Amino acid sequence: MREPTIQRQAGAEGFPARRPAATPVEQLRFDLLRSALYHDMRETFLMRVHRISLFTLVLLGSGAIAGFGADRPEIGQAAGLLVAVISAAQLVWDFAGAARDHGALRRRFYDLLADAGQRDVDISAIESAMTRVFADEPPVRHRTNRRAHNRAGRNMFGNDFERA
Repeated sequence: MREPTIQRQAGAEGFPARRPAATPVEQLRFDLLRSALYHDMRETFLMRVHRISLFTLVLLGSGAIAGFGADRPEIGQAAGLLVAVISAAQLVWDFAGAARDHGALRRRFYDLLADAGQRDVDISAIESAMTRVFADEPPVRHRTNRRAHNRAGRNMFGNDFERA
C-alpha cells in the first residue's frame, strides 16, 4: 500500500508552501497514520456490508416473507433468489473475514505509530517492521487510500493540507 512518500520540500504533495519541509520522523508518522486510517476505513466499510447482508438474509428468509410469498409467488421467488445471491457473495468474498484482516492491520500500524512517537526513535527499525506489515496487505483500493492520505495530512498538518 506504500505510495510515493511526501517530498521533503516545502509546498510539495499537498503541504502548504509556507510550511517547513517534513522531517524523516514526520514522514514516517504520516505514512503509518495514513496506512492505519486506510485500514480503519476498509474495516468499517466491510463490516457495514457484512451487517447489511446478514440483516437482509434474515429478513428475506423469515416466515413473514414466505407467508407473503404464498399469496404473491413472484415476491417469494425474488426473495429466494436474493437469499441465494447474498449468501453466495458472503461466502465468496467473506466480508467479515476481510474486515477482521483490516482491523488487525490497523492495529499493527497504530502500534508502529506509537513506537514512532518515542523520543529516541529508530526510523530504520520501524520502516523495516512497516515493510513486513505491507507484505500482509490485500490489494489497495486507491480511492480509499487517497481519502486516508488526505485525512492523515489534515490530522497532522492542519486543514490546509490537500493532496495534489
